[in-house]
Amino acid sequence: MSNTSVSKRNANMELLRILSMIMVTFLHALGKSNLLGNLAEGFSANTWLAWILEALSLSAVNIFMLISGYFLINSEFRLSRLIEIVAQVLFYTVGSFIIYSAFFNVEAEEKTVYSFLNYLLPVHMEVYWFITAYVVIYMFLPILSKGIKAVTQKQFGTAIVLLLIYECIFKTLLPVRLAKDTKGYEFLWYLIMFMIGAYFRLYGFKHLKTSGKGLLLYFAGSFLIVLETAALQYVNVHFGRLKEITPVPTEYNHIFVLLAAIGMFAAFVNGKPMKQGLGKIVCALSPMALGVYLLQESITLRYRWQKWFHLPEAATEPVYIFLLKVFGAVLAMYIFGTAVDFVRIQLFSLVRRVLGKKKAD
Repeated sequence: MSNTSVSKRNANMELLRILSMIMVTFLHALGKSNLLGNLAEGFSANTWLAWILEALSLSAVNIFMLISGYFLINSEFRLSRLIEIVAQVLFYTVGSFIIYSAFFNVEAEEKTVYSFLNYLLPVHMEVYWFITAYVVIYMFLPILSKGIKAVTQKQFGTAIVLLLIYECIFKTLLPVRLAKDTKGYEFLWYLIMFMIGAYFRLYGFKHLKTSGKGLLLYFAGSFLIVLETAALQYVNVHFGRLKEITPVPTEYNHIFVLLAAIGMFAAFVNGKPMKQGLGKIVCALSPMALGVYLLQESITLRYRWQKWFHLPEAATEPVYIFLLKVFGAVLAMYIFGTAVDFVRIQLFSLVRRVLGKKKAD
């Protein structure tokens, strides 16, 4: 990889892509192992540590969306890219099912016609909600890109503020569960994040021009997530109130999660340029980051890989064992996912060469 290609891809942002995927893995390790206990029911060091790790990781999905807007706003729509994304998803849904069923007993409910539709039409069946939203965003890219660049900075900023009031501020402030609230698991929230990422690329944020300010905002947002979660859990445990909104601070379209994501994003955007040697390594690894998510969240592995590392039992073990298990599982799944996606990239490259040769013949 040449120095020019490293510069074009922006190694800082590629490192952020990798980091956000590791953070996503923390979310799946903690939440699907039932390690996030109630902070208001006695004191457990492991419970507090789990929630701190959770809060520090919750901004990951929003960060991924911001990166999409940051890069795609100056990109052209390519049908080949859309096909490649869908093919990559199918590689994991169909491939994981074939491999898993070859070595393990597949339960009857996973062999129904509806289940097979999940494997064969993963985008339409929203097997990965993030991918479904991304595909829709990408199909809208020609309109989004030209539309955003056709309006003034003030008009664009006003649109973002109004959308945030509608989708984020009301949800954050009101002590009720709104009927329209989908917790950020949808196209609209991805669109808003895309727009904020695009705004960063086109205009920057005048109040977040240094990495230090970005990191301060990230840690402040993460701290407030834990604080509000603990407060709501306390009220619910001791007064039997606010049960429905107890999880709200941990949802992607909550203001604290959003601020943490913007802070981390700004820290990397404004960070010092990476050295070429390290930048080459980062840019070589970053294309495989999405594969880590697709593997660990595949239908056959989604609720199983945590048990491989005995994570559910970690809740009652000594703190050092708890941390070793959680960090070890996350690191192992990242390495495993990266290795699998490396294989996929080689297979896809081989297919492209074969098809290109046949076309030339």
